[in-house]
Amino acid sequence: MISTVQQESAPETTTDLKQLAHDLVLRAMSGGATAAECVIREGDEFSTLVRLGQVETLKEAGSKSIGLRVFRGQRAASTHSSDFSREGLDRMLNSALELAKITSEDPFGGIPEPSQLGSLSGDLDLYSPDVYSLPGEERISYARRAEKAALDSDPRIKNSEGGSFDAATGHKILANSHGFIGEYQRSYCSVAAVPIAQDEKGAMQRDYWYSVARNLDRLESPEHIGKMAAQRALRRLGARKVKTQHVPVVLDPLVATSILQHLFEGVNGDSVYRGASFLAGKLGQAIAAPNVTVIDDGTIVGGFGTSPFDGEGIPTRRTVVIEKGLLNSYLLNTYTAKKLGLQT
Repeated sequence: MISTVQQESAPETTTDLKQLAHDLVLRAMSGGATAAECVIREGDEFSTLVRLGQVETLKEAGSKSIGLRVFRGQRAASTHSSDFSREGLDRMLNSALELAKITSEDPFGGIPEPSQLGSLSGDLDLYSPDVYSLPGEERISYARRAEKAALDSDPRIKNSEGGSFDAATGHKILANSHGFIGEYQRSYCSVAAVPIAQDEKGAMQRDYWYSVARNLDRLESPEHIGKMAAQRALRRLGARKVKTQHVPVVLDPLVATSILQHLFEGVNGDSVYRGASFLAGKLGQAIAAPNVTVIDDGTIVGGFGTSPFDGEGIPTRRTVVIEKGLLNSYLLNTYTAKKLGLQT
């Protein structure tokens, strides 16, 4: 069996957690693993929903979890736990090592090569402590103000599904047996409103608007959010279907986001190698108009898809997915890249 860790209780500081991740990887290797990877996540979250001026839901929670992935040659196993006690960590480690003895072999498994590992330098502006330092009553006030602005904006706004405010912070540590160890923090806050409009015939329509930001200063005001949500609900009143026709289309930002979501599901490496993607086998082919270019950029300062490294410890980068209508790249991790014979 593997020797027990020295900590008698859950580690508290960032240094402790990084050391814990490093130590678990070393212990996995000494226990027979040929490669290992440890991920630790911790965070706090807050959410509230105010409807017709009254608080309907209020939630505040913290979480901490640890995951371990080990390889024995071409066999792999993963275990996860929220128990940071000595006994809990031992169970997780021993379970991973034992499971890796009996799983099926997979020649495409493994962690990235050492030359692939690294982390973006500089401040990516992903974390702001003010997100979670705001007093609880002020957080509730954001939700209440957004809903009130919507209700006050027009007499046709008769009801509401509520105003909301959410905030969260997170901390991630990743270590592997190639010597990589990295960490970063993230934060976000958001405010939203969902009003219901009603016309003179009693027909009702709902819509919403929201703002999300890394820190409070960049969040749009609750009053603006409420008014925008009301305008969007009101413009739905009297909506009608039109005949099928060829016309120019201007996409609402939320609709455009939905279309992009389907596109990115199609270029996901897991879907591609399984043959479950409509874009499988289409690299280099025209899949859009020549004026369409789509870029997945994980390096944008303050971006919500930004991080200094990905889930395997490879530095994030700017990937041109579609260039002038041609499918230029899939989005791959180490495993799916090997399956498809491509580079991650």
